[in-house]
Amino acid sequence: MKKGASSLPVPAARPPWWVWTIPVLVFFLLLWVFSGVLPPFLIGMLIAYLLDPPVRRLNDAGVPRVASAAVVLLLFVAIVALAILFLGPLLQTQAKELIDSLPDMLERARNYLLPRLEKLSQVIPGVSADQMRAALAQRSVESVDLAGTLLGRVVQGGMAFVSSLAFAVFTPVIAFYLLRDWPKMLHAIDSVLPRRLAPAIRREARAVDNMIAGFVRGQAMVCLCLGTFYATGLHLIGLEYGMLLGIVMGVLAFIPTIGTMIGAFMVLALSLLQFSSLSDVALAVLVFLGAQTLDGYLLTPNLVGSRVGLHPVWIIFSVLAGAYLFGFFGVLFAVPVAGTIAILLRSAVRVYHETPYYKATDGEA
Repeated sequence: MKKGASSLPVPAARPPWWVWTIPVLVFFLLLWVFSGVLPPFLIGMLIAYLLDPPVRRLNDAGVPRVASAAVVLLLFVAIVALAILFLGPLLQTQAKELIDSLPDMLERARNYLLPRLEKLSQVIPGVSADQMRAALAQRSVESVDLAGTLLGRVVQGGMAFVSSLAFAVFTPVIAFYLLRDWPKMLHAIDSVLPRRLAPAIRREARAVDNMIAGFVRGQAMVCLCLGTFYATGLHLIGLEYGMLLGIVMGVLAFIPTIGTMIGAFMVLALSLLQFSSLSDVALAVLVFLGAQTLDGYLLTPNLVGSRVGLHPVWIIFSVLAGAYLFGFFGVLFAVPVAGTIAILLRSAVRVYHETPYYKATDGEA
């Protein structure tokens, strides 16, 4: 061996492709196989992630981790239980009344539209007023059946979701154990990282954590504030089912862009079906615009900011793709997952920009 050869850096051995590929494939296979029992664990993990900061503060103040987790989780469960106890029956009653009143609302809409359609039929060749009347009547019946079915499933499914044994019992237990052992789990994950890549992985993991924490915790506060504003404002202007509509719109605010679009449609549709005066409809629209102004200038900039960093088009795509692939939980986790993928892709692009392949010019081999 030549002198000085031992001082040369030894390149780190690259693991074969299957070291990373097989665990990822196994992970997604397990998700698919056990998808039926995953919801309590996913919700428990989300609760533990949301409650970890106050638990950590209590622990830093000298309270044992077990006691900190128990106290914070008990307070959280008590708040949720009180909200369900007081708001659950009211929302269920308003949802049932809304379903029952849909035929009358659509009948009023039909009576409003028929005279205008008859005038329109006079200027459209080949279309008679009777044809428009028949088509409108058919669509009204289909709309009532569809809306009743959808709202009935939402109400029944929502109450079953809240009252089921799995979510009422298992989810808090799962959240408690995750909260108690959160630092140990993070240490266990860190211990299996490749030492050479550990600093870079930790840096990207911190970026993902800051993004998810900022979005989930901040957006939860935005939903709470907007739901309260919508419910109070719509109730005060006399909109029937305003409390139900406000809370639903507050929950939908967790989905950027799409939630706003659905909320605007619901406010406009219900106000047009109920109110006969355009001034009352304008009040409902003003409540919606006031909430959006509050959100755009105060709530989102201060509570969420631009932590996700996704274009609205990609947010819409991620939500629709999540709903198509995984249903409710796909919608719930769509934006955080899309933000995580965006962070990882930006990191991959930075690494690519440092490679000889990217920097090579036409004259280089």
